[in-house]
Amino acid sequence: MALAAVGLSACVGCRGGVEGRGGAVNSRDSAGIRIVENRGQAWAAGAGWKVVDSPLVDLGGKGGEAGSDLDQVTGPVSLTDGRIVFANGATSEVRLYDGAGRPLHTSGRKGSGPGEYQTFGGLWVGPGDSVLVSDILARRLTVLDRDGNVGRSFVLAGQGGSFVSIGGRVSYALAAGWFADGSVLGLTQAFQMNDPRAGVHRDSVTAIRYRGDGTVRDTLGRWPGPETTKMEMSFGGRTMAAPMPVPLGRQSASLVRGERLYLARNDAWEIEVRDSGGKLLRLIRADVKATALTPADIAAHRKQQLEALAAQPLMHMAPAALIAQLKQRIESATYPATLPFVEALLADPDGNLWVQEVTSPANEAARFAVVDSAGRLLGLVVMPARLKPSSIVLDVVSGVWRDADEVQHVRSYALRKR
Repeated sequence: MALAAVGLSACVGCRGGVEGRGGAVNSRDSAGIRIVENRGQAWAAGAGWKVVDSPLVDLGGKGGEAGSDLDQVTGPVSLTDGRIVFANGATSEVRLYDGAGRPLHTSGRKGSGPGEYQTFGGLWVGPGDSVLVSDILARRLTVLDRDGNVGRSFVLAGQGGSFVSIGGRVSYALAAGWFADGSVLGLTQAFQMNDPRAGVHRDSVTAIRYRGDGTVRDTLGRWPGPETTKMEMSFGGRTMAAPMPVPLGRQSASLVRGERLYLARNDAWEIEVRDSGGKLLRLIRADVKATALTPADIAAHRKQQLEALAAQPLMHMAPAALIAQLKQRIESATYPATLPFVEALLADPDGNLWVQEVTSPANEAARFAVVDSAGRLLGLVVMPARLKPSSIVLDVVSGVWRDADEVQHVRSYALRKR
């Protein structure tokens, strides 16, 4: 797999995204908020960072060997000493490996009791290299110590168990990050079944900071949730309308790192930096225009969505009529005119923010804009094809990589800084 160059050459042939023009940066204060506006990147041609396209660690995909049963992987996340932790949904386990890929500890199984999991929703590294595990179906959070042992479990605002509809309205809170003091960022949202509104709408989510025992500490703010439209489904002689995400629609991306909260609303290429109380400290902007979606982009995305639907374990048990309706929804869905700007946010221990830009669905190599701790755009780093990065620690990039048969691997790659 070829690795695209970074620096000035990184965007040759790219559509949209940060361009390597060697432009200036303008930094100013406005009402106590630092605004950093980037026009181009700091790295000169050939002077940027790159990820070596040869894995240091490759777990999974090897029949009969340890780690060959990987599927529905959440994470991986990296501890400060380079050890790797990830959740394997296929076995309902959380696994710990050393930096060389040797297994150290496994915990968990399918179930609803302490130390058991139903559906993984996220992993976060917190105080003392402890790990927070989210089970979105049980709506429960479990804390593991640095060696992978189960410590304690709690729920956000006492709302554990299955989701309950009241008058057709469903409200839920999902963990979205872990602050350095052990408090949890939760995002709460509600949706209405049989909503009479037509067209595309984007309801707000509320960001709440919960204490380490799950009780509410403070409300941090509200920001836009995903763009949705309604889909009508019929089964059992009844028809109902439920909200569905707009394909390739806008949604906010957030990240908690230490005592900072980072947020991209996706109305523009702009990152908000907030403190742990929700106060806006800095706005980081880049001179990027929205990228138009092409018919080829839409066709590629429809194909990916149909393949993802077929791969869902629950689809093997779903009624044929429901599967047909979901397929029809994918095949007939209306797409926006342009792509969003930001897909995800990561951070490294050196204070750099890694902004994953949204690219064409046909592009298999994720592209990240690297921003330093002062908000200066350094440049672009293109990842190995088919890798979804989730952690950057000790100049090692780790994530989930899919082979030609769509089998998941957990891989780590060296990051070279010139």
